[in-house]
Amino acid sequence: MEDLRYLIALMNIKGIGSINAHLLLEKFGSAKAIFEQDNRQLIEIGHIGKLIIDGKKDKKIFEKSDAEIDFITTHHIKPLVFGKSDYPKRLINCSDAPALLFYLGNANINNEHTISIVGTRSSSAYGRNNVRNLVEGLAEAIPDALIVSGLALGIDISAHNAALEFGLPTIGVMAHGLDTIYPSEHRQIAKEIIANGGGLITEYTSGTTPERGNFLARNRIIAGLADAVVVAESKNKGGSLVTASIALNYGRDVFAFPGRVNDERSAGCNSLIRNNGAALITCAKDVLEGKNWDLKIKNSDSQQKINFNENDVSHTGRQILDLIIDKGDMRLEQLCIAMPNFSLSTLQEELLELEMADKIRICPGGIYQIK
Repeated sequence: MEDLRYLIALMNIKGIGSINAHLLLEKFGSAKAIFEQDNRQLIEIGHIGKLIIDGKKDKKIFEKSDAEIDFITTHHIKPLVFGKSDYPKRLINCSDAPALLFYLGNANINNEHTISIVGTRSSSAYGRNNVRNLVEGLAEAIPDALIVSGLALGIDISAHNAALEFGLPTIGVMAHGLDTIYPSEHRQIAKEIIANGGGLITEYTSGTTPERGNFLARNRIIAGLADAVVVAESKNKGGSLVTASIALNYGRDVFAFPGRVNDERSAGCNSLIRNNGAALITCAKDVLEGKNWDLKIKNSDSQQKINFNENDVSHTGRQILDLIIDKGDMRLEQLCIAMPNFSLSTLQEELLELEMADKIRICPGGIYQIK
């Protein structure tokens, strides 16, 4: 618990944040070592060092840390520390991943198939029905799929409710401490999520109030925890589009439901699709095919048995196909590394031929998949 005590204290220093915390931990080895550094050494690392020096002067910082440890112990909340084996594996390669998370629940946070569903708070019946039908379809194909959302009004709560209805575990990503639920009317849903094998997760300590900046920050966790993000309904501006953008930067697939051209609540989705920021979907089957999960679940050996020796595939094309089958979904830059004897233009031409021959598909984020 001593390491945790120092880590909580570090994260409570105003201005540190996750990125600075990672840099400090990489440099000094542990949160305790950071606090034990001589002030002269801390001054040498500039502004961040000054923040630590000022933080060490705050006599209440460790009182808060001790109180937090008492809180999480009493309420059976699990601390997830970056670098530890139980930390969410999908977040590990995200540069701004939280150094510390607090998790309450029993859902497998490293579930093999995880989808985040986001959207506008002012959702329509159209958007909510799409979410329900999507989750129902996912539940039929993948009975243990994990649904992630933000427990907010509108699309978020529709996703959690649908998961509960169809027996899927679901995790709510909070923008505040686990000592409260926001909005308060979702308190009962939160209890049902926990009772039905789901969970609540946050990077914020108890006592942290829901502020606008926190909601924007938590979007990166919603994006990072999942294999793909579905934008169910969104206006031209809002947190859902931020989440979609972050997901693309993380290399995640992004899907979106199209909407009526004159409905402002679908303007964001339509824009994502138009600008190739998301693949258009109409049902769960589109997501399953986009992720190639239908093959993995219904016939796990099928990819290995596909015969790509047709006359319409070149020798280089077959090499590319064999590589994707062996390694899984790949980007162009990964293919370039794996096939150093071929020029970028040659690989681009071969990929285009394979796509035209209906052997592969290109997904959001520039990811090539076997079709």
